[in-house]
Amino acid sequence: MLSGQDRPSPRKLSRLFMKGIDGLGSVLNRTALLAFFGQLVTSEVVMASESGCPIEMHHIDIEKCDEMYDKDCKGDKYIPFHRAMYDRDTGQSPNSPREQVNRVSSWIDGSFIYSTSEPWISAMRSFENGSFLTDTTGKMPIRNYKKIPLFNNPAPHMMKMLSTERLFLLGDPRTNQNPALLTLGILFFRWHNVIAARLQKNNPKWSDEDVFQKARRIVVATLQNIIVYEYLPAFLGESLPDYQGYERNVHPGITHVFQSAAFRFGHSLIPPGLYRRDAKCNFKKTPLGHLALRLCSTWWDSNDVLTNNSLEELLMGMTSQLAEREDAFLCSDVRDKLFGPMEFSRRDLGALNIMRGRDNGLPDYNTVRVFYGLKRRANWTDINPKLFQEKPELLRTLVSAYTNNIDNVDVYVGGMLESYGQPGELFKVVIKEQFARLRDSDRFWFENEASGIFTKQEIEELRKITLWDIIVNSTSVEPGAIQKNVFFWNKGDPCMQPMQLNVSEMEPCKMITGYDYFEGNELVYIYACVFLGFVPIVCAGAGYGVVKLQNRRRRRLKMKQEELKSKPVDAMMVHEWLHANHKRLVKIKFGPDAVINLIGRKGENLRSASFKHYDSVLVEESLDVTIVKKPMILIQVPRDHDLVLEFDSVGSKKKFLTKLEMFLTSNKKSLLQTQVVRELMLAKAETKQRREKKLEHFFREAYALTFGLKPGERRRGSDDSTDGEVVTVMRTSLTKSEFASALGMKTDAVFVTKMFNIVDKDGDGRISFQEFLDTVVLFSRGKTDDKLRIIFDMCDNDRNGVIDKEEFSEMLRSLVEIARTTSLSDDHVTELIDGMFQDAGLQHKDYLTYQDFKEMMREYKGDFVAIGLDCKGAKQNFLDTSTNVARMTSFHIEPTIDMEKSYVRIKWDSLTTFLEENRQNIFYLFIFYVVTIALFVERFIHYSFMAEHTDLRHIMGVGIAITRGSAASLSFCYSILLLTMSRNLITKLKEFSIQQYIPLDANIQFHKIAACTGLFFSLLHTVGHIVNFYHVSTQPVENLKCLTNEIRFPSDYKPGISFWLFQTITGVTGVLLFVIMCIIIVFAHPTIRKKAYKFFWFTHSLYVLLYALCLIHGLARLTGAPRFWLYFIGPGIIFTLDKVVSMRTRYIPLDVLETELLPSDVIRIKFYRPPNLKYLSGQWVRLACTGFKDREFHSFTLTSAPHENFLSCHIKAQGPWTWKLRNYFDPCNYNLEDNPKILIEGPFGGGNQDWYKFEVAVMVGGGIGVTPYASILNDLVFGTSTNRYSGVACKKVYFLWICPSHKHFEWFIDVLRDVERKDVTNVLEIHIFITQFFHKFDLRTTMLYICENHFQRLSKTSIFTGLKAVNHFGRPDMTSFLKFVQKRHSYVSKIGVFSCGPRPLTKSVMSACDEVNMGRKLPYFIHHFENFG
Repeated sequence: MLSGQDRPSPRKLSRLFMKGIDGLGSVLNRTALLAFFGQLVTSEVVMASESGCPIEMHHIDIEKCDEMYDKDCKGDKYIPFHRAMYDRDTGQSPNSPREQVNRVSSWIDGSFIYSTSEPWISAMRSFENGSFLTDTTGKMPIRNYKKIPLFNNPAPHMMKMLSTERLFLLGDPRTNQNPALLTLGILFFRWHNVIAARLQKNNPKWSDEDVFQKARRIVVATLQNIIVYEYLPAFLGESLPDYQGYERNVHPGITHVFQSAAFRFGHSLIPPGLYRRDAKCNFKKTPLGHLALRLCSTWWDSNDVLTNNSLEELLMGMTSQLAEREDAFLCSDVRDKLFGPMEFSRRDLGALNIMRGRDNGLPDYNTVRVFYGLKRRANWTDINPKLFQEKPELLRTLVSAYTNNIDNVDVYVGGMLESYGQPGELFKVVIKEQFARLRDSDRFWFENEASGIFTKQEIEELRKITLWDIIVNSTSVEPGAIQKNVFFWNKGDPCMQPMQLNVSEMEPCKMITGYDYFEGNELVYIYACVFLGFVPIVCAGAGYGVVKLQNRRRRRLKMKQEELKSKPVDAMMVHEWLHANHKRLVKIKFGPDAVINLIGRKGENLRSASFKHYDSVLVEESLDVTIVKKPMILIQVPRDHDLVLEFDSVGSKKKFLTKLEMFLTSNKKSLLQTQVVRELMLAKAETKQRREKKLEHFFREAYALTFGLKPGERRRGSDDSTDGEVVTVMRTSLTKSEFASALGMKTDAVFVTKMFNIVDKDGDGRISFQEFLDTVVLFSRGKTDDKLRIIFDMCDNDRNGVIDKEEFSEMLRSLVEIARTTSLSDDHVTELIDGMFQDAGLQHKDYLTYQDFKEMMREYKGDFVAIGLDCKGAKQNFLDTSTNVARMTSFHIEPTIDMEKSYVRIKWDSLTTFLEENRQNIFYLFIFYVVTIALFVERFIHYSFMAEHTDLRHIMGVGIAITRGSAASLSFCYSILLLTMSRNLITKLKEFSIQQYIPLDANIQFHKIAACTGLFFSLLHTVGHIVNFYHVSTQPVENLKCLTNEIRFPSDYKPGISFWLFQTITGVTGVLLFVIMCIIIVFAHPTIRKKAYKFFWFTHSLYVLLYALCLIHGLARLTGAPRFWLYFIGPGIIFTLDKVVSMRTRYIPLDVLETELLPSDVIRIKFYRPPNLKYLSGQWVRLACTGFKDREFHSFTLTSAPHENFLSCHIKAQGPWTWKLRNYFDPCNYNLEDNPKILIEGPFGGGNQDWYKFEVAVMVGGGIGVTPYASILNDLVFGTSTNRYSGVACKKVYFLWICPSHKHFEWFIDVLRDVERKDVTNVLEIHIFITQFFHKFDLRTTMLYICENHFQRLSKTSIFTGLKAVNHFGRPDMTSFLKFVQKRHSYVSKIGVFSCGPRPLTKSVMSACDEVNMGRKLPYFIHHFENFG
């Protein structure tokens, strides 16, 4: 907090009290040399105005319409002011105010000449003869090619940063500020070399170091003598008290009032320009003819002045030139045109002086006077009675400015107003007190004989040396060319100045504004943003590309295999016309047989047009062929929609017709050609689209008439177009293939043939609308007897009114065909028919009349009440397939009478059940996000409030706090990812009781959640730093010095966006990390993982590079010390050890003992079991094959049981790798000499391995997800039958197998058959659900139920599988089943539910568990699951 915040703006005070007339000479004829020598003295003892860290910028308000800074009267202008660096241990409370830091020693020890840094002075030395390093002339210091950090402010008259190498290398970094100060710096530089040369001459045996140090002591002593005994008396008008010797108790520090107020009185002496002359009093003009150099045009361009002008000219000019008058006024070159930063190139020194006093916490003018023992000013006129008498308006202005509060006047303002001709009473006391302390507290003061540095005689000699001596001895200035007392010019002294300099006699100062620090970075910034924005898009495109590439490879492989299997046929590329707005490029394949196949661009067979049962083919050709209207032909396909083809030219059409004719001739068929007008041909064409539209209307109309409208009844709002559709529907008929498609079956199915013959009453080979409507009405509204009659007629092939056993057998076989099983033998069929005849009391008969058939079906009469025909292939279905759950009469639960619950109570019960069911997951997710957010908040607070000294927030705003917070959070997330993939650790933890408290099965889900959370914070971090780097690029170089201690920029170098992004470790690694992150995330998408697993695994392997770059990313320490390792080290060590453990099996090749190709593209691989390999049933391994060049590891569940001395896996060919594996071990391709080996990692814990911990368990397997249960069920029955598992709690297991059809998993039926044989304790109960089927009330399903029940009754096994397990058709009603289990086993507290399969299966099982658990009854269902796909 600044002092005097209730005081007027410093700029206003400067304008009111320090603005005066230029060109008034010194009252006592002080020279310009004295004015600028005062700046040398300041540089010698103090450097406390430079900004510290952080850069604290305050505004010096500028009044509207300020004549210098707001000529356009826009307002809202300010002069930037940087607060000075201070001791970080101060400024914490009102009792401990800020203490600004003096960056040079306060003693007069020659730091202006020799600096305060040993490396600095070493860079200046030549290390020869004790001298400083000079240029080729031997007189001037070298330029700063060594890149010493000299101050290098922008030259305001150029509005640009100049190279630091142009500056002269001297001891003080500020020396190059203006020509006068630089001249004095070079003068003392030469003075040292003069002394060193004399010492070396007189002491030739002295070393370089001895000469240098002795010369340094002499130069420092002469400087002390000149400052205290020559300069100060000239400046103050009186001398210091006599030297009494070293006083150890005197504090040598610089007071705030001295450096920020009193000694700044010297600024009033500074002239607006500099004269130059020679020894003959010839004053040198500028190239433009002006009398002198303008000071405001030489700020930070002094090296150029010294290059074009000699040192002697400047020194002689300053000894002849009078300083400005010693009053409160400052010349315009420092009051309005002082140098500043690029964005504000001209500043007001008077305003800065006032503001610096406030920055240093100076009290008011009266308080300081009292502190120094001076009388308090009671009246305003007491400050300077003479001044206010001459200028009463000035007094009124002062009183008004400070609102008549004399105790609130700034020290600098009061001190300047009371001064005239010399420092006023207050300033004089302060300056004398300060220099007296500096002298008396200096143990190495040249007059201190006790120090032993100089003898008494040497001291006397040193006292005689004046600045005149130094000038004369160090330069070529003749002794008579300048006066002895160079600080005054008196009458009779050499070369009187032509006139007192006035700004009107010199060149005008340039006022350049509008500098943009971001200039030049625009394109780079835009390109960087576009690049980073396109990275995820490119990655997504690449992911899409690899999926397409893999699909294309598979298609090509499939096409090649089909070509190898089939005979070579002729083909041709044409366009198929579908409708007016759509055509597609197809390949026409002629054959094999009398079939034309249309192949799409992906290799799929789009359509097959068969002409087998027809002798001729009719082809229509378009007549009117023009450039716009291309030639077309229409091929009429019997009992199918027309094929319309378009050709590029008439020649292509002729070529096609020739091939078609040859193809038909080879199949003994004729081609009939006719020519038709193109428009008429297309209008009459019965294309697939038109046919589908007709069929859609066909089924929709049948549905409407059956369930809503009477025949001929008009729809509400019907119009002529609707009536026209009805007429069209009435004329539409179904072919057998269309009827089969509507039933969801193949055309050649026996059931389709039988049903078609029943519906086609007139026997014309097509089903009319009325015939179809009658059938649908019968099934929907008809009587049971009518439905039984249809079934009877379907079985009665010869229409003789009875069904013999052969006909009945044929019907049963059609049902078996529907069920897609081959397990039913002829003996089974005969046994089933005999049993059904016997149950009906008809065992003495070989045929069935209709009455016999009704008697046989009497037991199932209730099932025929709701029987229907499931037209699943039609868009208008006649049964509600959304409720197609299997009939499970054995699991019937008596309905419970529950009290009706309110909506709120239902939602509350649902919520509590969800929380209870997922309490572990929710708890750990809560902990994870609490830690993640806490890390973010901690870093956010740290960089918002606790890291002020780094200056990050000043430069980057709140963005740095956000990016650092997100960096902490993403570091934590990335590190947690390693733990979720430490599979051996997770597997081991499952053996201990801790797994009851940690949801270890959800490690993959948690991995995804942590990855997505890390992605969010990574994007936040990236976007934040893009904004941050923009802010950094808009800062001047001096504002970046606090950004980091690791990088130092030359003052003329402005780092832009390209530097931060592409030339720093942090930037380059950040860009690479962003790219790698995008690649990993995009290629982890489920579609890419499924279709292009190889690319997924390869990109996921980039995690090694990701973590390596994360560790490197922070090493540049741009925004702080690297912290990623703090989060990474623990998980990283655990993950590394986990990988090492995996290596124990990864590099052990295992012999393949046996392979077997199973139906449905499944392969069983049996391989050697490594010694001492222990695993539990339900666990899985990562498997690779040495027969492949790429060692890809894929996860598969072990189907072998733990007690077996081998390992086995059942692998379904779905992706590229599994197909490659299956084809490799295909007996047609397999070569025993290849001797492939199996490599494994694991075993690892699966979600189903804890089955043995539950007394009652329910296992649900779907699709290929049954593989874990091949091991588990085998292990279960083995353990229970042999009493091997004495500690196993499991007493009852319900296994539900859900599959599309038995045919897809015949291998698993063999497993179940073996399990049933071994299950002597009846611990296992199996239920099989066939889902790829028809509605539970469909005619086909009902008949299958009847057959299954009869066969179960006869042989205690299934007609379809031969197992004891009951077959159900449809999806299981999991809720009812779980309630059944809950009721049967009410004596246990919890039941384990294990599911493995597709995600919809997992979701349905989980929902059922939630719903049953919502009843708050025991036992409680605990769900464990694994997902495939």
